[in-house]
Amino acid sequence: MTESDYPASWYAATRDVDKPRAPLAAQEEADVAVVGGGFAGLHTARLLARQGKRVMLLERRRIGWGASGRNGGFVGPGYAQRSGALIDRLGLDHARRLYAQSQRGVAIVREAIAELGRPDILMGSGKLSVSRTDQGAGFAERTRKLAEQLGASFEPWETSRVRAVLATKRYHQAIHDPASFHIHPLNLALTLTDDIERQGGRVHENTEAIGLTRDGKGWRLRTPRGGVRAQHVVLAGNADLGAVQPGVARAVLPVATYVAVTGKLGPRLGEAVRWTGAISDTRRAGDYYRVVDGDRLLWGGRITTDTSEPPRLREMMRGDILSVYPQLGEIEIAYAWPGIMGYAPHKMPQVGETEPGLWVCSAFGGHGVAQTAAGADAVAAGILGDPSRWRLFAPFGTGWAGGPAGRAATQLAYWGLQMRDWWDEKRQAQNAETLRT
Repeated sequence: MTESDYPASWYAATRDVDKPRAPLAAQEEADVAVVGGGFAGLHTARLLARQGKRVMLLERRRIGWGASGRNGGFVGPGYAQRSGALIDRLGLDHARRLYAQSQRGVAIVREAIAELGRPDILMGSGKLSVSRTDQGAGFAERTRKLAEQLGASFEPWETSRVRAVLATKRYHQAIHDPASFHIHPLNLALTLTDDIERQGGRVHENTEAIGLTRDGKGWRLRTPRGGVRAQHVVLAGNADLGAVQPGVARAVLPVATYVAVTGKLGPRLGEAVRWTGAISDTRRAGDYYRVVDGDRLLWGGRITTDTSEPPRLREMMRGDILSVYPQLGEIEIAYAWPGIMGYAPHKMPQVGETEPGLWVCSAFGGHGVAQTAAGADAVAAGILGDPSRWRLFAPFGTGWAGGPAGRAATQLAYWGLQMRDWWDEKRQAQNAETLRT
């Protein structure tokens, strides 16, 4: 695979006709330089270009080449960190404002799809967060109370309602969020790029930022064949930012997850999954999936700090699908691929100004597409003079993620969480069997 290719995936196979952007080959000037052509960088560049800023975006491979072009395609409010944990740590008012910022991210994505005339990018509405263990009699009341506290639109579904649309006994209750939806992420990334250029911004692919230094009141980014001087620099990459800003790079762990898309399954898929929205389970490292292309199942899951592709990835993903929907029988895995995401140990994005004119918008692994727009909106507002949005993220900071030791500790933590999930399900199944006998 050359640098001009996209990694093999269903998204790459069904992407829009795209034009490569030339590498930066001169010394240039801009108001804002953005490093990273994933959603965080694209939304930041687009929001600022729409406000008349001279924006230059640098991507070391292709637009949407990384996790932004290979993810599950879920767009919804909230964060990887549980809302209850955020309320406990920050207080209700701060947590509610953070949640509102994530809702703002949902709106930015939805509005962009509408404004750019691409309704085909939106592939389904609504999201179910399903539980693989019975949440007890107080589930509905707890869910409604949390929604009221956050100003959220989600609602509880009882087990019977869940199983009416998802034909599996693996699931019990669910939280339904009608504000969520799912998309073709790579086509959204390419569409945002086209609009950045229409707004006067410049985009350069195959352009790696290899150095960053102060230059008067601004900054200078170096690239292999040129550079850019800008008043503001936005670092919208992840653990690959080491040559530019080692402190930010060390604060993010590269974590892998996997996605597969089946072959055409015909009517049997509709008999098993009678829901056109997105679905994920609430385990600590759970499955997430949706129906695409009419009768294909796009299925994601598993989390590991080993970023190499497993040799039997298709077999692994097939097994995960059949463990929930055995009635699907023999299924072909037409596509399977890994995605490397940036993950912060505190389970929140890293958003804000780290030095005058130097911004970070990173660590969106495990959050979803909307949170990249929420972070970009906060950074763009800060550059335009309103610091209130990015300061919502200030308590989380960019502390060291632990390097190789941090990766090992994170992997051990994941294994521990998976074991707890397994034991919770097993214990509940044993209790149910005891009651039946």
